[in-house]
Amino acid sequence: MKFLKNLDYTEVQDDNWKFYASHIFDTSHYDNPTQARLSIVSFISKRYHILWGEQIVVDKLVSDDLAQTDLEDITFEELPILHDSLEFYFEDPKLGTFLLNTAEPKKFAESCEFILKEKHTIKCALSYETKDVPQTLITRGSGNITKKALLAEVGNNVIEGAIDMLFLCFKVLIYASIPKLKPQKIGKKELRFGGKPKVKGRPHLPINRVVYLPREQIIDGQGMTERASKKYNFYGRRGFMRTYRHERYTKMRGKIQYMPPIPPKDQKPKTTYKVINLTHY
Repeated sequence: MKFLKNLDYTEVQDDNWKFYASHIFDTSHYDNPTQARLSIVSFISKRYHILWGEQIVVDKLVSDDLAQTDLEDITFEELPILHDSLEFYFEDPKLGTFLLNTAEPKKFAESCEFILKEKHTIKCALSYETKDVPQTLITRGSGNITKKALLAEVGNNVIEGAIDMLFLCFKVLIYASIPKLKPQKIGKKELRFGGKPKVKGRPHLPINRVVYLPREQIIDGQGMTERASKKYNFYGRRGFMRTYRHERYTKMRGKIQYMPPIPPKDQKPKTTYKVINLTHY
């Protein structure tokens, strides 16, 4: 599946959004209620984002490492939220752009003057675009963060690669929550690749850049050490992220630990993505 590199915010800008909203919110234009719901959420996500969102730019070295990193027993409730509306723009040209919205449902809907008639429990929506139409992946945002749980919740009709990318966005949030890896505020002129806001309709919002640090610096920043004196045949390892809950942990209790992947000696890590990006505009 091809994800677009640049999201188009034209329909939700200025006063035009009301015209487009009148069409999007009319459920008679859809073949089924599910598609109507996803299209409406996607539209509101973009509208909310241009009003209050931020962009997070991810170094390619960061996404490469995180693609080889596992989440271990981390719940949605423990997931660090840097901002309730974040556009993830990956430096890697093979990865699309994704909009993660975790705003409260009432505030979320009010951005489009949309009145919720019932209580909603949705806490997380990932919006993205393919060559055909905008798409959205919705989750209640509770319990353990696993691919199996997400697939069970959203069903088997989800576009291939969307769960993987949602997972990658979650890992970016965890990575960026480590004090030493805190995102850096940057200006548009500091973007060195295709993230410059030259596409039509891109909002002028704050930009944060998630930077890469070598493995040793990451471990040192968490107050941890690794044994390196023992000689053995090392074949590399995947990275992992886990949280410490037991009372026996003093320094690390309540914190999320990140141990980056280590490639075999004299060999660069190989990362295979299931999705590719379609650059346009």
